[in-house]
Formats: sequence, C-alpha cells, structure tokens
Amino acid sequence: REIVATVDSNLCFSLLRMLDCFLEPFQPQEGRVVSERRLQALPQLLDAWFVFALVWSIGIVVDDDGRSKFDQWLRAQMQAHGLQPLFPAAEDLTVYDFRLSNEGDGSDEQAEEPNEEPIAVHWQRWTDSIGTVQVDPKADYSSIIIPTVDTVRYSHVLEKLISHKKQVLCVGPTGTAKTLIVSDKLIRNMPAQYQTNFMSFSARTSANQTQDMIDAKLDKRRKGIFGPPLGKTAVLFVDDLNMPALETYGAQPPIELLRQWMDHGGWYDRKNIGAFRQLVDITFVCAMGPPGGGRNPITKRLTRHFSFLGFTELSDSSKRTIFRPILQAYLASLPGDFAPALTEPIVGSTIHVYNRIAQELLPTPAKVHYTFNLRDLSKVFQGMLMAEPAPLEDKASVLRLWYHECSRVFRDRLINDADRAWFDARVEHQLREAFGLDWAAVVPRSPVLYGDFLEPSADTKKYVELPELGKVKQIMDESLDDYNANTTAQMKLVLFQDAMAHATRISRIIRQPLGNALCLGVGGSGRQSMTRLAAYMAGFDCFQIELSKNYGVAEWREDLKRLMKRAGLQNESVVFLFSDTQIKAESFLEDINNILNSGDVPGIYDAAELDEIYAAMKSFVQAAGLSPTKANLMAQYCRRVRSNVHLVVCMSPIGEVFRARLRQFPALVNCCTIDWFSEWPDEALRSVASTLLRDVPDMNDDALVAGLVESFVDVHQSVIEQSRRFQVELNRVNYVTPTGYLELISTFSKLLGRKRQELVRLRKRTATGLEKLLQT
Repeated sequence: REIVATVDSNLCFSLLRMLDCFLEPFQPQEGRVVSERRLQALPQLLDAWFVFALVWSIGIVVDDDGRSKFDQWLRAQMQAHGLQPLFPAAEDLTVYDFRLSNEGDGSDEQAEEPNEEPIAVHWQRWTDSIGTVQVDPKADYSSIIIPTVDTVRYSHVLEKLISHKKQVLCVGPTGTAKTLIVSDKLIRNMPAQYQTNFMSFSARTSANQTQDMIDAKLDKRRKGIFGPPLGKTAVLFVDDLNMPALETYGAQPPIELLRQWMDHGGWYDRKNIGAFRQLVDITFVCAMGPPGGGRNPITKRLTRHFSFLGFTELSDSSKRTIFRPILQAYLASLPGDFAPALTEPIVGSTIHVYNRIAQELLPTPAKVHYTFNLRDLSKVFQGMLMAEPAPLEDKASVLRLWYHECSRVFRDRLINDADRAWFDARVEHQLREAFGLDWAAVVPRSPVLYGDFLEPSADTKKYVELPELGKVKQIMDESLDDYNANTTAQMKLVLFQDAMAHATRISRIIRQPLGNALCLGVGGSGRQSMTRLAAYMAGFDCFQIELSKNYGVAEWREDLKRLMKRAGLQNESVVFLFSDTQIKAESFLEDINNILNSGDVPGIYDAAELDEIYAAMKSFVQAAGLSPTKANLMAQYCRRVRSNVHLVVCMSPIGEVFRARLRQFPALVNCCTIDWFSEWPDEALRSVASTLLRDVPDMNDDALVAGLVESFVDVHQSVIEQSRRFQVELNRVNYVTPTGYLELISTFSKLLGRKRQELVRLRKRTATGLEKLLQT
C-alpha cells in the first residue's frame, strides 16, 4: 500500500532523475576529467545504479508491509535476470538497508591518497558508517542528534537529489521524523553553497503569504530575475505542504503558486502589475502527511515535479538507538553504580508504554487531541534530563522521576478517570515486569510532582521532587502574595491540590527551551490564573494582549512584533498567554502556528526592523562560525524567539470549532505539551467554598460554615449529575463550569449581605418606632 497516491509515470520519472544524479559526474564539462578506472567500471556500475534508483524511487513510496513484499520481489527479479551485485541474504535486513560501496562519482579519487585500484562494487550496510555516539548530558536537548539507519540513508538520498537540483517530497505519517531529519540535514550537513530557508503551511496559509515569504528570502540579481546571492543555491523547505484549505473550486492557492514556479520558472509581481519575477537557483524540499485529519490530497500536476521519499514509522530498535545514548549519558552522572543498568529497561519500558498508548488511546470527536507521535516520546527523556542528579540515590527515585515524566507527557492530556486508571495500570505493569518493583515502592504518595521553585531566590534553579503538598502550598501562597503586591490586577486564588498540580505542570513546561503549553478546560477552571502564577514563580514576564472594540489584525501584529523583539533582540524569556476568547480573526491562530513552528511570522517586519535584527545577530552568528548571510542572521533570531517565547494557549474543548482548529493548525498539538483541566473534585469545591465563606462578615460559626460548604458541593454535583441525565435522555448538553460554582457562592454572599442589611434596616425602623411611642 502506498503512503500517498502516486502516478506510475511520475515514479518512472523519479527513477530516471535518480539515475541522472549518478550519470551527471560522467557528463563532459570544462575542468572535469573522468578517470579510466571509472570508465572501465561503468558497465558494472549501471546495473547497481539502476537497482539503487529502483529501490529509492519506486520502492520507497510504500508502507512497511509493502517494503517487505518489494524486498522479496526485487531479490527474485535480480536472481532471474542476473543483475549484479546481489544483495546479501539476511533475515532481518531488506534491500532498503544497503547502499553501494562505491557510487562511481570519483569521491575516492579526491582524497590525499587517491585510490588507483579497479572499482569493485558491492552492497554494504548503511549502519557501517555510524560510529560510537557520545552525548554530553549538559548539552541543549534540542541540539542532540543521534544518527540511526533512517537518518543516514534519508540524508544521503536527500543530498544526492538536492545537489543535482531535483525537487524532493517527503511523505509519511505524523511522528516519523520527516521534519527532524530534513532540517538536520539542511542546517548542519549540506555544503556551504546551499542556503536553507524554512516555512510551514497551515489551513489558513494563502498564496499571497506564500509569495511574500519566498520573495523576502531572495535578492534581486538583475531586472526581473531574483535568487539567492551569487554562487549560492536556495533550498526552501516547506513543511505540511498539503495543509492549505481548498478554495471554492477545489484548488489550494499556495500549492498552485508553487506549481506555477515549477512550470514557468516564476510568478507575477503583485505590486508592479504585469511584471514577471523569474526565480533562479532554487530547490524545493517539501514534507507532508497522508490526506485526512485536516490534510488534503494535492494535485498530481504538482507532485509530478517531485521525487518522492517515503518515511515509515520508526522501528523500536531505531527508537532505542536514538534514546539509549541520551539516557545513558545522564544516568552515568548519577551517584552510585546502580543507574547505568537501568538504561535499557527504562528506554524499553518507555517505548512499550508509548506504543500501547498510540495503539489503544485513539482519537475520537471527544478526544481529538489523543494524537501521539515521536515528539511525545522524546519529551519524556527531555524531562528526565532536567532533573538534578544528586537526589536520585536509588532505583526507586529514578523510576519515580520516570513515572512523573511519563505522566506529564501522556497522562496529563487524558480527559477522564477511566483513561488515567488505564495509564497507571500500564505503568504499574512495567514497573513489576521490567524492574521487579511494586507500585507503592515507586509511588509512595500521590500526586508525584517535580519543580524548580523550592528556592525562589537561587541563581540556578534545581528541578527536584517536591515535598508534601503543605510545603508546596506555603511556597505558592508566598509567591501569590508577592504577585498581588507587585501588580494592580490582583488574583484571589484558592490553592487546592489540583490547582497546585496544574501550576507545577505549567511551571515545568515553561522552564524548558521550546516549552509551550496547550491548556484545555472549560471557562473558570483556572487555566489563566495558574499560568500567571507559574510565570511569576519562574521569574518570567507574562504577556497578554488587551482586546478593545477596534482591536484588529494590525494591532495584533504590532503586539506580536513587540513580543518577538523582546525575545529575539533583548533575549528575554516571556510567557505569552493567549485564550480562545481573544481570537477575533482566525489569522491570529495562523500567526501562532508559525511562531510555534519556526519562530517567525511572515511579512511582519519592515526593512528598517530587519536591518536592526541583522545588526544585532551578526556577532552571534560569527561566534558560531557561520557566515553572516541574511538567512543565517534571521535563522539565529528565529531560534532565539522560539527558545524564549513560551506560548500558553488556553482553549475550551467544547464544540466543533475546537476540533476544526486542531485539524487546521497542527502545531497546537505537535509543538505543545497538553494539560487537561478536569472538573473540580469535591476536595477543591470544599476548599474554595470554605475560603470564600471566611470572607463573609460575621460568619464565625464553624458548624454553620461546614454545613453551608457541604450544601454548595451537593448542589453543584447534583446539577452535574442531572446535566448528564439531561444529555442522555434528551441529547442536549448543559455545561456546568467552575465559574457557575463561584457565582453560586458569590450570589449567596451578596444575598446574605442584602438580607442582613434589610434586617438591620427593619430593626432600626422598629426601634425608632418604639422610641416614638415611648416618647408620646
């Protein structure tokens, strides 16, 4: 089965394009000399080239089952037709696991000691070129790249196609590391002549935006001709190519614009009407998932220009290859000798839990955010690497950290107690089977929380296990008092157990580079309050737009520009709190999607602001050993924006609008850690009611207060229960939110005060009347 639908003629062209890459070094060219040994090997090379091109053009577009069948078919055909060299026979290896030992491109003749022996072509494993990987546990997690058989082989084929100016389309399901592999190759491992630029499509991307994004990255060569600086080739990586929504007649305007360039070499200038802009020295590399879930099928008139590169789900062995050295380097820094032996079982258990979740907790209309991919698996190990090594003195403490990080990544997005109990059962099973420990030994109390705010005044904040909730509440209350003392918009919060847990989760997210949160819950559940408290505890400024009657796209862009310049130019860490109630135009989410993906909003800066950015970034780019080109300067700025801007998006999970937005803007799920705000439990309802009733004057009777608290809880819970029955019997929904509960208590307090005032007034009137009677 094909990953995406293809056309046979295009697959044939893809094979010929790959062969063209092999034949190009043999074409006559000034200053190029083809050695005699290469010419003599040409007959042998042609067969090997054809087989390699067949595998990586026609055979690469199918899924895992299709690749097993293609492997068997190709081996049989090579035997039948006498094609040499034959692939080595191995049970666990397919034709996709081998490369040519010598591709005949003359690279072995350019060495200091050129090889003069006749070329002998045979198949060798891709993994033969992977050495031992050493990971620095203190390195920035997002900069750690572990080579696997997938990264090596896809990178090799990518470079071969790009270096010969072939357009490449990477296809595969979400979470198959398409973006990671392509971006790593383009940023780190391409020759200096290639200038890389990144852009990402969403459902709201327009043709005008696309044209502006590409035009902004090119210089004017001469009249009507635009391209990268002379001597350079621009490689434009377009992620989520098939996300743009269909227009009235079924076309996708951004895609039609790209097709116009591929068919005609350019497009028309929108400002200078009638002038055609010819774009030269450009190569496109695109990535997309299969149609469905907000993604659309794209026209074959565009795909005919591309060579396909199919990505399948990473095998468990590849996942182990990636995460084993990362965790091993961290565990080696722990005190004691017990930790290194935990590397393999922790990696294996994490992969097992991830696989079970991805297979069994499937998305439904009520659980549309139940989409798990490789990014989520990576976040577990990223969280473990944040922890301070010193307190992890035994096996149970390390596994408690592991359970906590799995919970923060997977459990926090689950919407009901049944799913959370299922998750705990899976983890408990792994603890017993893989580590021989029971649940109580690893999780002696609930909830298990980690944070870095135990010492607010410390220069270096340590991410450690938090003590009992009483101590955590004391610290948070002090931070809340400080916050209220330093701001005019004071928060009157009741920090019950769930509220403290949510504040801790958000604090954990925003302390990470590239840490962004998607908080899902109904109105009044505390999403914004907990975010402000977490940002204050982390020492970050909390930025939020202020809506007004005339607030529009222009004001939104100005606010975004101010925010990004603070993060990129002044290197400040900022929490950007954004709620779905502030979405006055869907373009707001388009810009947020771009910030999450790339740290940039197309067309937001004018020429003077761009010059300011280039000047500020020049020293940082040169310090990194890169040439200060506009692309490198802007890439450095965008990296700082993504690292310093921590987006916390608060949305209500109710209704079709929410589901549509998650489909249209995939970065909201892919680039964010999700925190689901459940209904307030009885403990929270009692805590809130007790605290608010204490503020009511003359409410000194403890028994009366306790009775009122239980009455409020019973009323609220009975309404929730009747609303469920209402939905089952009449198929109509009545939403009961924490806001309603707070209004219930507030209404009671106001009514009680009013009645008291009325009684006092009547008593005064009665007393006055009696006095008058006595006087007369």
